[in-house]
Amino acid sequence: MILHIENLGAIKQAQIDLTNKFLLLCGKNNTGKTYASYILYAFLSDKGIPSTSLGCIDEVVTQIKLEGIITLKRDYIEEWLQDNCNRVKGALGSIFGVADAIKSKLFNGFDLRAEYTDSDFDRAIAATVSARFASDDYSVVVKKDAGNATAKVEVQSTTGQSMELDYGRIQTLVYALLRKLALGGMSDAWMLTVERNSIYTFKTELSLSRNELIDHIQQSEGSEINIIDMINKSSRRYPMAIRSSLRIANDLENVQKYVGDYSSIADLIERDLLNGEVSMTKNGDVEFHSVGMGKSRRLPFHMSSSIVKTMASLVVYLRHVARRGDMLIIDEPEMNFHPDVQVLLARIFVLLTAKGLRVVLSTHSDYIIRELNNLIMAGTIRKSGNEGIAKEMGYMDDMLLDHNDIAVMLFEQTGNGKVKVRQLVVDDKGFAVESIDRTIDRQNEDAEALYAMLIDNE
Repeated sequence: MILHIENLGAIKQAQIDLTNKFLLLCGKNNTGKTYASYILYAFLSDKGIPSTSLGCIDEVVTQIKLEGIITLKRDYIEEWLQDNCNRVKGALGSIFGVADAIKSKLFNGFDLRAEYTDSDFDRAIAATVSARFASDDYSVVVKKDAGNATAKVEVQSTTGQSMELDYGRIQTLVYALLRKLALGGMSDAWMLTVERNSIYTFKTELSLSRNELIDHIQQSEGSEINIIDMINKSSRRYPMAIRSSLRIANDLENVQKYVGDYSSIADLIERDLLNGEVSMTKNGDVEFHSVGMGKSRRLPFHMSSSIVKTMASLVVYLRHVARRGDMLIIDEPEMNFHPDVQVLLARIFVLLTAKGLRVVLSTHSDYIIRELNNLIMAGTIRKSGNEGIAKEMGYMDDMLLDHNDIAVMLFEQTGNGKVKVRQLVVDDKGFAVESIDRTIDRQNEDAEALYAMLIDNE
């Protein structure tokens, strides 16, 4: 599926392919990569934007009641995609955390549409997809087997009595099923923004903002209060992706009770990158225990190193939040990190895609780009039958990258100050980001010239 974006801030036009396991966004500063990431998150996530009714719902509900099945049609999925695009277009203020007056200036002429092809629909039919709704009285499961265009609907009563399905619940279930089919089986999306290094400080500030809201109401006693207006202003204090992270940060007491599919990768990050353990108290406060400290000694989060502060959100997400089939979006993963950490991170992100997580990275790091190219070349060598080289260089099999599984988008400014996005060619030797290569080449040339001058002056 291709997502078409027009007039998003400086971005004049972008076509982003969402079929790949790995999506890399590159380009100079102020070219709209973060804006595009926010839109991707809003489009792919099922959080933050209220659902609307679909025209196909009545037809689907009738078939469920009469036959207990759903015959899947491409029209249903395309309608869901159009509805989702409309929801994103109508929620730009909430997505970016700005008032309506600012929204109209920043996003004048913004458009979003999804291009759904025959190949996309073939992949949807080929996939195994399920959705489930549960209540105190019964649960409803919709399951579609691989290669089958018909989904079965099963009702399981917890009371032993026959139940008549509620229309609203069926609508929710059908919507969830169409979402998974439209997005290639994706469960949910999560974004770690550049603010992640202070997210646990933000959670305290957010709690204070709630108290300020209560104080404001109390101080306004006797005068007219527009509660809806106050809530709307509060809900746009931060962009949607940051608000989602803050909700997790404020609910760590409960979040830590679930250990998910990627806990072992969180362990790997702690062992190889942090040299310690990110932990939470029963009250949901984050702490860090370094390998060099005593067993009972733990550092409060604000006293931890910058790498711990920046990486903690990723560790918490992988251990307690991530589900197989999710998409993880990270803005500038290299932030604050030494080159050797950036290299290891590139390997970990590829490892995540091998284990069923889809990844979107926005980066300026030549170290990450170089390592991704190394992983592509190592993957090509392995496919040729030579497995020894990659293992000698320390690459695990799951860290090798097939060039067909990655798409690289370059954000570049045009002469009129606008930004166009083009997809770079990725082959079995990797890819090149010209803007970064030019800078490195210029530095090397300057260094050689300066060195020659020094030698001549001796």
